[in-house]
Amino acid sequence: MKRPLPVIEIDPLAGFCSGVNRAIGNAGKHLSGGERLKCLGELVHNEEELDRLRSLGMDFISQEDISPDLRKVFIRAHGEPPVTYNKLKALKLEIVDATCPVVSRLQQKVGNSSREFKRMGEGQVVIFGKPGHPEVIGLMGNTSGNAVVVQQSGDFGKIAFGGPLHLFAQTTANQDDYRDFCEAIKQRTIEAGGDIALVTVTNSICGQVSRRAPSLLGFARSHDVIVFVSGRESSNGKYLAGLSRTVNANTYTVSSPGEIQDWFGNAGSIGISGATSTPRWLLEQVADKIMEITGNL
Repeated sequence: MKRPLPVIEIDPLAGFCSGVNRAIGNAGKHLSGGERLKCLGELVHNEEELDRLRSLGMDFISQEDISPDLRKVFIRAHGEPPVTYNKLKALKLEIVDATCPVVSRLQQKVGNSSREFKRMGEGQVVIFGKPGHPEVIGLMGNTSGNAVVVQQSGDFGKIAFGGPLHLFAQTTANQDDYRDFCEAIKQRTIEAGGDIALVTVTNSICGQVSRRAPSLLGFARSHDVIVFVSGRESSNGKYLAGLSRTVNANTYTVSSPGEIQDWFGNAGSIGISGATSTPRWLLEQVADKIMEITGNL
């Protein structure tokens, strides 16, 4: 007897976050005229989308590639430090700024806090994030030498406990990890004889990103198999795929439809989800491939 065809569903909250979606749309407007557009750094951590953008005329460059010959430079959603803007303006290059508004507001807050501490003559800005991440580089570039990036308790030696501290998080950080981090900072402050009233905490994690975790857990529980689509270098993708796996052991991660195998056995329902850097069109291609494998055409 032929097995019943599985129900295949794409996670309604999967796909680009609003900041990336805005940047992709902005790039599309410039590329539609047939011009080549130079983007400073990779626009998203997704190989398939990068290939699509290259085919439309986008080139991805590094700081070392900046020269007067470029004419126009595209700033991605992650943002850039002020020194980059100064460099581009000095060369009289046109800037297409697609920095995510959430990131732009955080840059301003971090910069304001750093300047206030400098005016006071004491205090430290602490950024909970991934060292070397483009967003974090931009945040640090807005400070005045009185900020540190801390990712885990092993980095606490960088922090001047006892004095004023202002804690911020990279916008894509995990909400639970940041909460634990802030509590650990307060506890260490008490142990150092400091006053936790001097520790200011700003919840700077993007609400759209933070809502993905609880939503994904529910989505993963409601399907027999989860196919998670993400670029290999996406930190957000690694985190969310791992989260899905905690409630559904049948979670498989792929970066393209060609990597899908017949993992579906007698599955009655198959869910497809992805990182905030995974385009909707790629999720739909994955769904088509699963339909082909399961005969659900």
